[in-house]
Amino acid sequence: MDALSREPVENAQVIILATGEGTISGADGFFSLSVSHKFPVELSVEHITYEEIVLTVESNKTTDLILYLSPKSTYLDEVTVLGSFENEKPYRTETISAKTITKTSIADIGNLLRREPNVSGVRKGAVGIDPVVRGFKYAQLNVQLDGGTKIEGGCPNRMDPVLAHIDINDLENITVYKGPFALKYGPNMGGVISLTTYTPRFYEKFENHIEAFAGGQTNHTGFKSSFGVNGGNDVVAYYVKGNYKKYGDYEAGNGEVITSSLEQYNIGGKLAVQPAIGHTVTAGFDRSWGRNVDFPALPMDERKDDTYLYNINYFGTNLGNVVNYIRIKAYDAHVEHEMDNKSRPFSDTLVAVSQITANNAGGKFGINMNVLKGRVEAGVDYEQIDKDGVRTKYLILQPNLPKIYEDLWNNASIKNFGLYAEWQRSFTSLDIIIAMRYDHNVANSDTLIRGKENGNVVYENTNTGSAYNNFSFSAGITWHINERNSLMFSFGRGVRSPDMTERFIILLPVSYDPYDYLGNPQLKPEVNYEADLGYSFIQNKSGTLQVSVFYSFVKDYILGELVPPSQVPPQTRGVLGVKKFTNIAYARLAGFELSYATPTRYKWFARFNAAYTFGVNPEAVQYVRENGEVVDERIIDNDPLPEIPPFETNISLGYGFFAKKLVPELDLRVVAAQNKVSEANYEQTTPGFITADFVLSYHYHEFLSIYTGVTNILNTNYYEHLNRRIIGSKGPLYEPGRMFYLNLRFHL
Repeated sequence: MDALSREPVENAQVIILATGEGTISGADGFFSLSVSHKFPVELSVEHITYEEIVLTVESNKTTDLILYLSPKSTYLDEVTVLGSFENEKPYRTETISAKTITKTSIADIGNLLRREPNVSGVRKGAVGIDPVVRGFKYAQLNVQLDGGTKIEGGCPNRMDPVLAHIDINDLENITVYKGPFALKYGPNMGGVISLTTYTPRFYEKFENHIEAFAGGQTNHTGFKSSFGVNGGNDVVAYYVKGNYKKYGDYEAGNGEVITSSLEQYNIGGKLAVQPAIGHTVTAGFDRSWGRNVDFPALPMDERKDDTYLYNINYFGTNLGNVVNYIRIKAYDAHVEHEMDNKSRPFSDTLVAVSQITANNAGGKFGINMNVLKGRVEAGVDYEQIDKDGVRTKYLILQPNLPKIYEDLWNNASIKNFGLYAEWQRSFTSLDIIIAMRYDHNVANSDTLIRGKENGNVVYENTNTGSAYNNFSFSAGITWHINERNSLMFSFGRGVRSPDMTERFIILLPVSYDPYDYLGNPQLKPEVNYEADLGYSFIQNKSGTLQVSVFYSFVKDYILGELVPPSQVPPQTRGVLGVKKFTNIAYARLAGFELSYATPTRYKWFARFNAAYTFGVNPEAVQYVRENGEVVDERIIDNDPLPEIPPFETNISLGYGFFAKKLVPELDLRVVAAQNKVSEANYEQTTPGFITADFVLSYHYHEFLSIYTGVTNILNTNYYEHLNRRIIGSKGPLYEPGRMFYLNLRFHL
């Protein structure tokens, strides 16, 4: 019987523990069981909605038992049901969950993404690894937070890309949409990386919960930690959370010490109000600090990075038979970034301090409706980026000279207004998605100017305005051949306008090659025409197999073109000259992803993925150098595009002991040598490598989980192809050697 209502409980399972004999209760709650075992007898009574009880029957003379079962409460994560037309995408996506984040030693989001097929990253220092998806990077990717919040970093060398402003412990999941197809998320030329942070939960009655995390490690010695409180009732929900991490230098596999200290911390939270069922207003904030972060592959280190994020969101349902839901979002992201060269050897003669402010503000309105026997989501979005920065030079050996001030950006601004629509419809065996997008992009800046110490002008450009009307579209179809096999095909045209650096940077070495770069306000937008073909096999006993191939034709691809020193001389010590951003006619990229995972029904598991991308510049210009000077140029046909990662394979093996409470897992990563490098840009080849990681997960209780492991077990001395070279040398930026770590997560 139910202990509270005294109503009969049907389908309760009654088992004799010693023999396994048992029965179930009927609709009236009664059960009958013949006992052949010697008394006393232990009985177990289980039901999916009640707490299990175990009792002892002392005598065979017992004929009547009344068993009272206490109702069991199981709290599930909140689920938003949007309807039957939210189908699997006809293009490749990758998702990383909070569980994956928790069990690793990784403290940087970009480093975490490097484990996904055809996702890599550009490392320049301790943190701030910049993601690369299928060879597309920087502004070619749309990286956003919580469905639309965008962040503009301050550093010209991208010490602080979007991912560097978000703490990894705040994330619930990361989704990567590959290709120019997911247009409702904003301008999308090469792919979308969507980060989702913790969402407040509503409860039937007022509750409070505490969550804490602590993790420490050897090598790159340091720790990361977080503490949060969340709760609420059926009207108001909240959470507040703080994070802190601090690390020192690390040793590579060969014992070389890599300068990589850092300190970062933040506090943030969200407040959600549900005035009526189906209508939620959520306000969020995040304040983060970065201090003394080392970047050995750049001419400067980050001294401080202060970020302020604010947003407010509305999500409404229960709006009738035609309108499914409405989304409204507004946000503001402000960054104050300071860096200097005080840790560099030449700071005894010249100290340079750069201070930049960057602001990104905008909003979005979207409505989802039932139209033409399908669903359409349509809306508008707006983004405005404002950026200004000055580098101050102090001539230590010439104290009588005044300070020198140089503009990095000069009150630069980019505004983008967009209109979008995405229609989905399902047939018996077909799912169709069609999307369109229009963007009006306007940019301007004060005069781009750089002067010498004596006041003479080195470079000046007053023609800084531009405006573009960009049109993007995509179409995709999924054919469900049967319950197990599906074919997907997508084609799209994604357009993105040049970013702040490409338009307005003033003589700084911001790329992978040793040249000062000039912005070009008159650059054309890049246009990516891409086709994707995919196949998936899903079977309950065999597992899941996914294969995808893609081909991209990028019109007006942006690269650097040499400027004669007679026109603009270089301004940075050690560079070979000046390049100006320009559009080449086109570039081509192609590649594939292959992945397999065993079914979750088994205690053992295996996962495998492999990926490869190749890019080509059909007619590249190589500048021939002698004695550090450019003396000639030659044309190279089908030169590989620079900074494309090599072929890579990842394998994971594990087993779940004790009802999957104790799970050991071994991860192998096999990366091929990258010999297809750009001759025109004197890009260097990279050797292949193999690494092995081990992690042991122990879910001691629903309140406590323990993760311990070893990364780079073999102590391999290696570096990624996209790692920048250490500044002032030809030496590579090695990855950490062997590392032991321990993570603890509490939830009350």
